[in-house]
Amino acid sequence: MEIEIDYTRHYRRWHDGSDAHFARMASGFASKLAPLLPQPRSVRILEVGCGMGFALGGLQQLGYHDIRGIDADRGQIAAATRRGLPVSHVPVALSNEFFAESIDSFDVVMCFDVLEHVPVADQLTFLRQLHGTLKVGGRLICQVPNANSGIASRYRYIDWTHHCSFSEASLDFVLHNAGFVDISITEANPAVRPRLPFILRRSVVHWLLRRAFHTLRRLEYAAELGWPEARRLPLTPNIMAIAAANHRRSGAH
Repeated sequence: MEIEIDYTRHYRRWHDGSDAHFARMASGFASKLAPLLPQPRSVRILEVGCGMGFALGGLQQLGYHDIRGIDADRGQIAAATRRGLPVSHVPVALSNEFFAESIDSFDVVMCFDVLEHVPVADQLTFLRQLHGTLKVGGRLICQVPNANSGIASRYRYIDWTHHCSFSEASLDFVLHNAGFVDISITEANPAVRPRLPFILRRSVVHWLLRRAFHTLRRLEYAAELGWPEARRLPLTPNIMAIAAANHRRSGAH
């Protein structure tokens, strides 16, 4: 029997539910998603694991209107519903039914910080279900914890419901075997050089610290793995994948 847990307790450690916080998070997602999404604002977009709706709010800021979010946590769905966002509560026990009813329905599926919550033995099936909801040539945008990061253990174990972390190799592997093609894996939220970096202020100090510790981390990898591999490893706490659906390879039809 499935035991329903209160995930909102964990989520509210970082997200207080205020309007100001929601606006900041939505704007951050808008900036992140703008270069990743198809240009027509009429495309259909599904977010799996939408939480309180930050990414959906970002989509609305960008002008996308045919959007939908689902989540298994009642508390987060309630928070998103209070903001008038198009979300639905879909318990894990009913997810198979939802995906079966959504074949070839969406141009984009977003899955931020969700795959690590799925038991490893079920991840391939879950990704194939996401693949099936996409139209041919549709796009998956997926973010997961990065095992290469210097704080990988923190991101792996900060959440009791996490099952694993991913390297760029393991994420590519499972996406490929789920039927996705044209897989691109990059750092999520990489350090951006601030304006006027010669003026010492908090944002500049933060950028300099990240640069310094990423350099040390890369040197450590170079010592163990060699420079050719070390130079291309993503080091941010999360990594993000963009992949395309190819139903002829997935066996979805």
